[in-house]
Amino acid sequence: MAIKTGLIGSPLKSSLSPRLFNIFSGLLGEKFNYTLKEAGPPELGKAIEEIKKSGWRGFNVTLPLKERVFPFLEKAHKAAAGIAAVNAVLIRGGRLEGFNTDARALEYSLKENKARVGGGTCVIWGAGGAARAAAWTLAAGGAGEIHIYNRSYAKARALAAYFSKLFPRVRFKAGKFFSPVPEKAAVFVNATPLGMYAPLPKALKVPDLKTGLYCDFAYAPGGTPFLTGRPGKTITGLDLLIYQALASAALWTGRRLTAREIVKLKEKAKRLLCLDI
Repeated sequence: MAIKTGLIGSPLKSSLSPRLFNIFSGLLGEKFNYTLKEAGPPELGKAIEEIKKSGWRGFNVTLPLKERVFPFLEKAHKAAAGIAAVNAVLIRGGRLEGFNTDARALEYSLKENKARVGGGTCVIWGAGGAARAAAWTLAAGGAGEIHIYNRSYAKARALAAYFSKLFPRVRFKAGKFFSPVPEKAAVFVNATPLGMYAPLPKALKVPDLKTGLYCDFAYAPGGTPFLTGRPGKTITGLDLLIYQALASAALWTGRRLTAREIVKLKEKAKRLLCLDI
């Protein structure tokens, strides 16, 4: 019997998730019936009731609902509660449990690249859900200092203050979007849509370091300008998308996958997805 699941949010027309879960149906030996369900904040409660009545095992959450879904949850797991954003929900016995698989995806990618952030200085551009997931994961990984740059300095400052309370041993600093990058920085994360539809602004100066780690939550066929030509290690938005989807699939199937299995599945799914886009 197919596992009923899907994605709620708006707009959804460009989502790659149905293609991904069709690929997972072959790779994981589980059949997924993955549905896109358009819903904004006013329709969220009704959409969740319809989902529960239809027997869904769970669902992914995207903008603008990642924060607004919290009142409907019986439980928010640690990372989701800390990040204050949910992008995967498991329905168990009619009760909704919230997870953040964006954070898990970045964790998987760091392990795959054997990237250690302990004691290092990191820079994140953005202050939305992806930036929050990145800040949580890097801080939990032992980063020494994390700079958050955003077009709204007030939002960057608020986010830095928020995470400073959660991770008092990590130094969080806020800056304007085009602030100079600290010379000692070695980890660079684009948590904005920049580069998906247009070149990066020339004012955004990202140093090219052979020892650097570059991560882009945005994705585009052929790669994004944030990552193109970088001499260090890179983590693509497509890798992150597939990893977070795999983490969601593991929740809904109850599968326990080893780190090696997860990397192999991600690579197979990436090859198949790239043939389709």
